[in-house]
Amino acid sequence: MIDVQDLTDLEVDERIRNLKAIMGDELFMPVHHYQRDEIVQFADYTGDSLELSRVSAKTQARFIVFCGVYFMAEIARVLASRASSEKYVFIPNRDAGCPLADFAPLDDVEAVWGVLQDIEQGGYIPVTYANSNADVKAFCGREGGLVCTSSNVEKIFRWILEQGKRVFFMPDRNLGINTAASMGMVDDYCVVRDEPDKRRGDISGKRLVIWDGFCIVHKRFTLQQVEQWRKRDPEIRIIVHPESDPEVVSASDDAGSTSKIKRLVEESPPGSKWVIGTEYNMVQRLKGEQPDKFIEPLVESVCRNMSSIRRRHLLKTLLAIEAGDYSDQVVLPEDQIRDAARAIEKMLEIS
Repeated sequence: MIDVQDLTDLEVDERIRNLKAIMGDELFMPVHHYQRDEIVQFADYTGDSLELSRVSAKTQARFIVFCGVYFMAEIARVLASRASSEKYVFIPNRDAGCPLADFAPLDDVEAVWGVLQDIEQGGYIPVTYANSNADVKAFCGREGGLVCTSSNVEKIFRWILEQGKRVFFMPDRNLGINTAASMGMVDDYCVVRDEPDKRRGDISGKRLVIWDGFCIVHKRFTLQQVEQWRKRDPEIRIIVHPESDPEVVSASDDAGSTSKIKRLVEESPPGSKWVIGTEYNMVQRLKGEQPDKFIEPLVESVCRNMSSIRRRHLLKTLLAIEAGDYSDQVVLPEDQIRDAARAIEKMLEIS
């Protein structure tokens, strides 16, 4: 096989394009908004994690090369497996993980779940953010729960509460708290992760139990940064991702998923001024695509896990596929696929 390290960037890009042309409809390459431009240029579709996975499940391509982080490739594997047994899912760099997902290891989740069942058997429904590992999604599927996204989390919470049930939400603390605030539940939640037995008194009186995890990228945004931009230009609109700290969300003009941020900026009139609190690659790309608007990051915050996928990783993956080597595909146990799919499909049914 070619040593891709011996090639120039231009040579790597040319070989990737040639391989894409050769594979044609057999290959589908979904790329997350947070990826580097060197990867986005090859995208067959760009979007957020669940959007990309849903599109991947619908494609007729046999080979799905998912350019995101590992939990996203797992979702694509789950949905693609439900659609067809003839699909293969790859991620160009298997080290592209997600610290937020890793905040909620299954053993710890099950320990808290055991305490919740002692408090009120059958009284809680588990909900996991899409930014979680496949075994946690499968846990939710087994326990009658579901997956959510930053776009539909409030709708999912309301659906559960309207049934007289309580919510066990993981793994993002800020998304949970910000959603609770938007629903007027500021005094009706408890944040927990470690030593749940010692928190029984705090937990038992709350309708929303939130896991204590966070996204490193969005944790960098602060209230002081918002205030500094306000002083610089009062006409600037500030929009942030709801994984940001609650005081940042509260001080901003709006909050929403990556897709919502992108849509609002693109649909705004020429001359609009935006400061955006989400991953830096996405903000810079929007700035380049919308030259008639003022667009700046709240502060530069790069997802280094997303950025760990480089053009040479992509070329090596495509070369392996062309050679018939599928050994590096994303593989999950069948029972995990079944249970995780149940949680995802329940979300889609409700939302």
